[in-house]
Amino acid sequence: MIAIAAALLSAIGFYFSLGLGDQWWLAFLAPIPVLWYAFGETKPWPAFFVAFAAMLLGMTNYLPTYATILPVPVLVIGLVGPAVAFAGSVVGARRVQRSLGDVPALFAFAALWTMFDFIASFNGGAVATPAGAIVGAPMLMQSAALVGYLGVTFLMGAIAAGLALTLRTRNPVPAVIAVALFAVNAGYGYLRMSEPPERTMRVALVDSDDAMGKVNKENRDATFKAIDAYAAEIAKLRDSHVQLIVLPENISRVAPEWRDEAQAKFAAAVPAGATLVVGFNTFIDGAQRNVSWAYAPGAKTPVTYAKRKLIPVLESAVYTPGPGPKVLANGAGLEICKDMDHQDMIRSDEVATHPAFLAVPAWDFHGDAWGHGRVAVLRSIENGVPMARTARRGLLTLNDRYGRVVAEARTTGPFTTLIGDLPLDGRGGNTFYDKIGDVFGWICAAIGVGLVALSLVKRRPA
Repeated sequence: MIAIAAALLSAIGFYFSLGLGDQWWLAFLAPIPVLWYAFGETKPWPAFFVAFAAMLLGMTNYLPTYATILPVPVLVIGLVGPAVAFAGSVVGARRVQRSLGDVPALFAFAALWTMFDFIASFNGGAVATPAGAIVGAPMLMQSAALVGYLGVTFLMGAIAAGLALTLRTRNPVPAVIAVALFAVNAGYGYLRMSEPPERTMRVALVDSDDAMGKVNKENRDATFKAIDAYAAEIAKLRDSHVQLIVLPENISRVAPEWRDEAQAKFAAAVPAGATLVVGFNTFIDGAQRNVSWAYAPGAKTPVTYAKRKLIPVLESAVYTPGPGPKVLANGAGLEICKDMDHQDMIRSDEVATHPAFLAVPAWDFHGDAWGHGRVAVLRSIENGVPMARTARRGLLTLNDRYGRVVAEARTTGPFTTLIGDLPLDGRGGNTFYDKIGDVFGWICAAIGVGLVALSLVKRRPA
C-alpha cells in the first residue's frame, strides 16, 4: 500500500510539472515520495518498479496531445525512456545510500538522473529534459548559462534526494545541502537577472491558425490567398514602428515557378525599416525543404534558411534538412521550430554567429503550446540570446536572454498579432556554457557511475 501511495504521489507531481505540465514548483517535489520509499527497507526491484510506474504515469500527459500525431514507436520511447532513466537513477542512489551513506546517495541520484538526461539528448536533442519544467521560474534557471540544461536537472535531483533522505533517515545534513544548493542557485539567478538591458526592439508576431495554403501539395490559389491575408495584416503595422515581424512556420507549399511572385508580395508589404521572417516549404537546392524567408530592411529578395532538424516521419519523410546556420546583417539569427530542441546545434550556431536575437517561426499542436515553447526559451538562457517566436497553434512569445517572457499571446483561428518590446543585451554565444559545452554531462556520468561502482565493492560499516 505504501509503495502504491508513493508511486501515485510522485506520478501526480510529474504529470503536472514535467512533459506538458506547467506547475514548475512541483518538479522539485515530485521525486520525493518515490525516493523516500526507495531509501527505506525495500528491495531493489520493488523500488525500481515503483519509480518506473511513477514516471510512466506522469508522462501520460503527452497522450492527449500526441497520441494521434506521433508514430507509435516515437510515442512509446517518449513514455518509457524517462521512466527507465528515473527508475535506474533511484535504484542506483539506493545502492549508494546502503553502502556509502546519505550524502553520497544525494549526489549519486542527482548525477545519475543528469547522466540519463544527457544520454537522451544524443538522439533527438534535449526536448524532453526535466529541466524544461523550471523555465516558468527564470531566476532558478540561470545556472543553464553556466553548464547548460543539465545543471538544472542536477539541481532538481539533488534537492529532491536531499529532502527525501532527511525525511527517511532523520539525518539533517542532506536537507541542509539541498537548501544550500537551492539558495546559491537562486542568488546567482537574482544577480544575473538584475542587469538592465542595453536597448529594446519593437517586435510584431503575427499568426493565423486558419490562413494556410496546402503544405503537402502545390495549390497556387490557396497559397496566394494565405499570402494576401498575411500581407494585409502586415500592412496594418505600418504606423506601429516595428523593427521585426515574425510569421509562423510552413504557411504553404510554394512551387518554384511562382516563388518569385510570392516573395515579391512580402517584399512590398514589409514596413520601412523592418525585418520580416516568414515560413514556407519549397523545392530548393534539389530537394523539398521547410524554409524561412528573411527580408532585411529594404531588401527585395529574402535570405532563405532551411530547417535542419525535422520531426521523425512527420517531416523527415517529406523534407530534406538544410545547411546552416544563417544570421542577417542586423544580427537576426534564423532557426525554425524543432531546431530549438537541439542544444548542441544551437550552441554551435550561437558561438559561430553571435546573433543579437533569434527569429523563430514554429508550428505546435495546441496542447504543447507552453511545453514545447519553453524548450526554445531554455536555449535562449543557455546561450544568452533573446528570442521572438511565432508558433501556429501555440504561443506568440518574446523572451529576453534570461528567459523572462516579456510578452505572450495564445494563437486562435483568426489572426492574432502580438506587439511588444524585446530587450536586447549584447550578443548571444558568450555564456560560460557556450565555452565548455556539455562537459557537465560527462562529469555527472563519471560521478554517478563511479559512486555506484564504489558501492558495489565497499560495504557500509555497521
